[in-house]
Amino acid sequence: MSGEGNHILLECRRRSEALRAKGYGFDQIADMFSVYHDVSPLRLYRYAYGLTAAEAAARYNDADPAGTAALRESRLYEFEYWPQRGIRPTARTIALFAQVYRTSARRLVNDQVYASYTPRDRELIDRTDHRSLPSQRPSRAPAPLPGHVTMSQEAARPAVPVLLPKDCAALLRALGAEEADVKRRDLLFELALALGGAPALILLRHLSPPEKDRLVTAIRSSTRVDAGTVEVIEKLTARCRRLDDDFGPETVLPIVDGQRTLVADLLRREVLLPALRDRLTHTYAELSQLAGWLHHDLLDYGGAYERYKEALTAAHEVRDPTLICYLHTCLSGMALHQGRTGQALDHIFAAQGWAQQSASTVLKSVHAMDLARVLATNGSVRASEHALAQSRHYIERPRTEADPSYLYWWTPNGVQKNTAFCMLASGRLDDAIEAVERTLAAPITRKLQRGEALLYYAKALTQKREVQVATGKIREAAQITVGHSSGRLVNSIREARARLRPWAGNKHVRTLDEELRSLGITN
Repeated sequence: MSGEGNHILLECRRRSEALRAKGYGFDQIADMFSVYHDVSPLRLYRYAYGLTAAEAAARYNDADPAGTAALRESRLYEFEYWPQRGIRPTARTIALFAQVYRTSARRLVNDQVYASYTPRDRELIDRTDHRSLPSQRPSRAPAPLPGHVTMSQEAARPAVPVLLPKDCAALLRALGAEEADVKRRDLLFELALALGGAPALILLRHLSPPEKDRLVTAIRSSTRVDAGTVEVIEKLTARCRRLDDDFGPETVLPIVDGQRTLVADLLRREVLLPALRDRLTHTYAELSQLAGWLHHDLLDYGGAYERYKEALTAAHEVRDPTLICYLHTCLSGMALHQGRTGQALDHIFAAQGWAQQSASTVLKSVHAMDLARVLATNGSVRASEHALAQSRHYIERPRTEADPSYLYWWTPNGVQKNTAFCMLASGRLDDAIEAVERTLAAPITRKLQRGEALLYYAKALTQKREVQVATGKIREAAQITVGHSSGRLVNSIREARARLRPWAGNKHVRTLDEELRSLGITN
């Protein structure tokens, strides 16, 4: 490999293999590499194939039907350096390389070089296309799988999140700044590719080098999965929830889908010990619940329902009453958000029996609050107040090992915020405002929780005809959408603005409209 850095070619070769395993073709890989390497298309395709100059020259000579080609390694370099220096390859040379790289000849020359050929040569380049040859198709592309995963099907592999070339290019750029060591960069590339792309780098920063090594071994290998690997996956799952607090569903959902795919692949292995299989199944249930939540936050109710049902199947398999109860509360909350109060009642009462079996007081508080919300919406004021009192009672107890880590977000302040929801549903505006003010006075780490509290405030103020202050609360909530991708928050902001329709001519409402338009939030 004289004349070029060995490490560049080796790095490209490893990355190309990882991309090919994900189902990408050489044309796509060359497009990704073009963002990362400022070289000619001829060299990009050689990098995509992972060939040395000598290997590429040998393939070129073998491809000549007349057997007269005698391309030398040094001459190939000159072709690849053109037009900055070197020698321009003939149109016939370009056409022959298109056969070698199983692509169209036009992709092997940039616009400047293409314009330098005669009309006859350009015609040859335009009509030469070898992309239909078999080896251009992905060698190990994942086969599409119908339907959704269920544990009863031995965790049939979910659809792999496929990254677009621009996404992979962004990942390569991010890795250049993230890691100087080439070997560690390749390892990070493989892990991030499996976990949804560049956003996964945020997640991977929380792993130590040995943990990253352990995880990449699990991705590559079909050997027995050990407890350490399962622990790393559990750690990543917990971190994903924190990522959602900061960035929202658009960033986190591809990462969660990548983890679900990895866990489903591990569950398909017959060499898992029973205890590890249960832990992985539980992790799969948690990831599916989180995916359901993210789909719901993006207003994809169908996708959310499928993920919640998958999570329920897995939770029943490991016989976890706490998680089963939590999933029914999630389904109840989604139905309530859609205005399906009857369906919400069905799920929240289904959760009640499981809540009684759970040892988690935090879970009991969550369930009691969701029950209070549904009852308040349904007009059952006294029953709702009783459920509210229960929720406050349970959340005041100290947390124990029986309280799952995925309920870290449920706090006394969360009880205050949801109390405001119930007060609004019951028409008690002053009580709602008092609850919201207490909520906003306390530290709030979850952006979505703050946005919801502000909009509860705005709703109460609008009903009291305090338009100027209401627009200010809506404006504060809208600013949260700059850094958080919650579709539900955007939709709630639109609903809050719609309540101000009687005051459309008010100067404060007009100013709010201008700000919402600048943020891309329009009715």
